[in-house]
Amino acid sequence: MTERSTPLRSEDVRQKNEKLILHYIQHSQGISQSEIVHLTGLKAPTVLRIFSILEKNGLIKVNKNRPGKDEGEKKGRKPVFYTVNGKAKYVIGVEFWSKTAHVLVVDFARKPVYSLDICLRDGANADEIFEQLTALITQAIEGAKIDPAKIIGIGVGAPGQIRVDTGEIVSYRRISGFSSYPLGQKLRQRFNLPIHVANNAGVIALNAYRCGVAQESEALFTYFVRNGVGGAFIQRGALFSILGRTAFEIGHTISEIGGKPCYCGSEGCLEAYISESAILEHLQNKGFDLLRIEDIEQQLEEGNEQLRQGLKRAVTYLAVSARNIFHLLAPDGFLVITRFKEISRVYAEVIEEELTGEPVGVDREDVRVYFDAYNSIEAGYGACDLIFDQYFI
Repeated sequence: MTERSTPLRSEDVRQKNEKLILHYIQHSQGISQSEIVHLTGLKAPTVLRIFSILEKNGLIKVNKNRPGKDEGEKKGRKPVFYTVNGKAKYVIGVEFWSKTAHVLVVDFARKPVYSLDICLRDGANADEIFEQLTALITQAIEGAKIDPAKIIGIGVGAPGQIRVDTGEIVSYRRISGFSSYPLGQKLRQRFNLPIHVANNAGVIALNAYRCGVAQESEALFTYFVRNGVGGAFIQRGALFSILGRTAFEIGHTISEIGGKPCYCGSEGCLEAYISESAILEHLQNKGFDLLRIEDIEQQLEEGNEQLRQGLKRAVTYLAVSARNIFHLLAPDGFLVITRFKEISRVYAEVIEEELTGEPVGVDREDVRVYFDAYNSIEAGYGACDLIFDQYFI
């Protein structure tokens, strides 16, 4: 005897339709009821009723001047356009790694109302980092001067491998104690709010895919390089995961058997060759006068071609990695993000030259290679979208 699925109640259907309509309104600069009917396929009376409920509850408002639309020449009754009421609800986004943390508060229209970056204490363990994060979130709520009851939830971009279904940090060895660490559960207990945690490479890639440099791609693979090397794959707007865990620990894929030792205990990891510390050490050993990673960026900005070619040679294993990813996943876009624009540009050039050469032979129009510098605000937006995505389901 098979178990029948429980049918949706009328209240469930109504709430689902409300969220669907709210999602369309939020992603517009003003939208009419007739446009919603066309986009959703819902009947006009249903849309009218839902608009009335949403307006009564203060979630939407009339937008009398929709940008880019001239309705002046149309005959008959002019349509009424609606936008979400930004002050109705708020979302908090957090992104952190071993060195710094960032918090962003956005309103219901995804406009920023508060932002703050802090440095994390060197050598702090997992519990100490957690306390710093909670203090940062509390400060953001107070600084934004918002009603805590209006907060939808908190999205977190965290380093390491993440169980996205529970918010657990499975492993991040750069911070002591971040092994099977229940970050999501602890934040829920502290703030009594929905919490969604994903790998920080994923939230950064998500924002770039939706409203950043990589909007032209449908299937995007991202390399995110700082002290470590993170990876993320987005296909049709969704972050790829396996059995509830983030995938693509790309920094710890093996680039050379028996190669350079990696902090993880293995040898020959990609991270051991292309991370910030790795390229700085490599270039110093080649005789370049460099003290900090910032020196590489400055000399690239000044047009030091010798250094540019030296950096390309230093990160050749990135080309091998990108070729393997292309054959495994066939993405139509690669994105490289580091903390510095010119370093990101060089990394992207290495990937593009590899993919457009033999034996891969990819047409440049088939695969685009993007690059950008890390931006904490954009990372915060990606973390906020973890909450919006769940809210509008």
